[in-house]
Amino acid sequence: MQTNNIGLILDPNSLENLKYVSTKAEKYNFHSLWVTELYRSSFEQLSFLASMTTKIKLGSAVTLAFTRSPLVTVISAHDIDDISNGRLILGLGSGAINTNRKWHNSPNFDKPTERMESFYSLFREIENSISKREDLFYKDEFYDISIKSFRRPFTPLRGNIPLYLGGIGPNMTNLSSKKFDGYIGHVVCSINYLRNNIVPHFKNNASKAKISSIILCSINKDKKKAVQDAKGTIAFYATVKAYFKPFIDLGYESNIKKIRDAYFNNDKEEMIKNVSDEMVKDFAICGNRDDALSQLNNYNDLLSFPILTAPHYYLESGVVRQYQDEILETFKL
Repeated sequence: MQTNNIGLILDPNSLENLKYVSTKAEKYNFHSLWVTELYRSSFEQLSFLASMTTKIKLGSAVTLAFTRSPLVTVISAHDIDDISNGRLILGLGSGAINTNRKWHNSPNFDKPTERMESFYSLFREIENSISKREDLFYKDEFYDISIKSFRRPFTPLRGNIPLYLGGIGPNMTNLSSKKFDGYIGHVVCSINYLRNNIVPHFKNNASKAKISSIILCSINKDKKKAVQDAKGTIAFYATVKAYFKPFIDLGYESNIKKIRDAYFNNDKEEMIKNVSDEMVKDFAICGNRDDALSQLNNYNDLLSFPILTAPHYYLESGVVRQYQDEILETFKL
């Protein structure tokens, strides 16, 4: 199947919207659809998408690695792969420290990179034990697993599912280049950050892993409105400490401090006010359709494929739909 080699992040706020965008993206020959995991489960969304599409790849950006039992994660992923006839790309992420500890009752969240490396090895071991119908005993610093007499009465569609790792910092990025099939960069990974902080790990390790990254894409005939509507999404992510470095590297430390202060004062307008036009230029593809086509080319030497997301924070659902449609129409094949 020929595709445009572009993925799309789906907005989880509406199941109707998931259906609308996914069916249109498949018709327009997009490479892949990607679900998130915060207020909805990634697996349920993927199952929903698999039931209404037949060709387009389905991915998670990302599935939380440490909030389910490893066995449940593996068999759920393989069930989705079976339902979708082998179209799954499982993107994994460590999740935020506080949400893991407080929302998901996972107090042991030390050494996230080492824990993720262990989880990767355990995931592959469980896959192999299921395929070979063998018992599994796995023990290390983080897991003590004994899976006896677990025999699925059917063979997995694929023995090993492609595993991608989401991250920003050097440890997770380096791990993805050494172990995983692919990497997923966050929406705050600017071209500068990808070039200087992400791609070198893959070159230094002679990695065969694919490099992808989520990119904010705001397309509008009214270029000023495209810029303005992109600012809410950038403002939201500027409040998260884990994402500070890409902003600071480009000299926006003062901006993110003001945005963060406004966030804790519940002042949305002040947050958006402190996102400069220059920040939008650095962190988004923005402008009319011709601008978007041209700007996406700047990522060609950095990414195996981009994953585009429409502006969505602090915008009405109808406006988000318009930006989704602009992405679909601009990049359709």
